Formats: sequence, C-alpha cells, structure tokens
Amino acid sequence: MIEKNYTIPINEEFDKYDSCPVCRLHEKFERQSLEYIMGAAMMEPDVRIETNESGFCARHYRDMLSMRNRLSLALILETHLREIEKLFEEVSGGSKKQAQAAAHKLAGMADDCFLCRRIESTLEKYCSNIVYLWKAEPEFREKLLRQPKFCFAHAAALLKSGLEHLSSKQFASFAADIGSVAGKDLRVRSDEVSRFCKSFDYRYSGEDLGEAKQACEHAVEWLTGSTDT
Repeated sequence: MIEKNYTIPINEEFDKYDSCPVCRLHEKFERQSLEYIMGAAMMEPDVRIETNESGFCARHYRDMLSMRNRLSLALILETHLREIEKLFEEVSGGSKKQAQAAAHKLAGMADDCFLCRRIESTLEKYCSNIVYLWKAEPEFREKLLRQPKFCFAHAAALLKSGLEHLSSKQFASFAADIGSVAGKDLRVRSDEVSRFCKSFDYRYSGEDLGEAKQACEHAVEWLTGSTDT
C-alpha cells in the first residue's frame, strides 16, 4: 500500500538525479530525528520512557553533543543514567533472579539506540514505498532507471523489500533495474581501487591517478552509504 507521507519525499529526492536518492532520504530523516529528540520529544512521556530504557549509540551521542541544546541532552542523560544506576543496584544487591534480569537488560541497553531503531523503521517504509511506486507507476520506474547510483547498503535494502512485496516475476524485473543502477557506480569504484592498487607497482609509478587518489574513500562510501562516511 502506497503511503503519501512517504511518496512525496521519495519523489522529491528521485527528481534530483544526484548520488544515491535513498542516502539523501536517510540523511534528511536522520537530521529531522535528531532535531525531534532534542526538541519536541522532550515533552512526550512515551518517548522519554523509551530513551530512558534504550539510550543511543556512540555516533548519535556525538551528533547530539554537537547540537546547541545542551539542556535537552542533559535531561535525557539524567533520567537514562538513573535507569542504568537502578539496574546496577539490582545487579549488585538484588536477588539472583533480579541480578540476572538486570544484567540482561544492561546488555541489551548497551547495544540499543532509540534513533537507530526509529531511522531503520522509517527507511524500511521508504524502501517498501519505492517498491510499490516502481510496481504501480511506469513513470517512476523510468525515474528510478535514470538515477546515477544506488549505494550498496541501500541497493541491498531495496532488494530485500522487493523480495517481501513483489511476486517472483516482478522481483526479477525489479532486481534487474536496481542492479543496473547500482552496477554503474560499482564498476567505477572497482576500477578506481584497481588503479590505486596498481599505483604501488613501480611499472605504473608517476601515472596520474586523478579521482582514484580517493579510491578507498569512494569505495567505502559506496559500500556503506554516505551517512556513515
């Protein structure tokens, strides 16, 4: 089922024909989520309960530290640290059963991130709506095929969504389209890395590398998506 609150930003990014459109959707929603958690979410008890119990990953803590509203971050940290303190008290002073339960909670908390879960959930919805648009609107399929690239991370996410929402016949066609777009940039990155490796061979010393000087950076960006570089 196509959801308009997702298809509008999807079409906006797919109309730009510049780098991976799903990376841009990801980055935009991540910025919005950071602003939300440091702003309006402070007044939402349900969200505060979740952040108390889950916390954030190292990268998102760094992002929050770089933002201006230190009071919001301090308030989030205050109640989150109290939750952790309570669990450690149960680990050290509770019954065996309480200590084990608290230890399991602490282990899960250490690997959790409220923002990562929120972003991942929305990215899945973006991908499913991209699949539905591809299926329902021939003009969107043409738009998809004109994209300059899909990074590996988001090409894989789109293929996963296609497996879940398309028939086997439809998926074969969808996969060919995704592979066609992703393959263009993959070949460029692969050739760049090969040129960079060859530059350490004395037979190719002095050869102008051009863009291949940043071959490793470009390859990692393609593999992980620009939000992680």
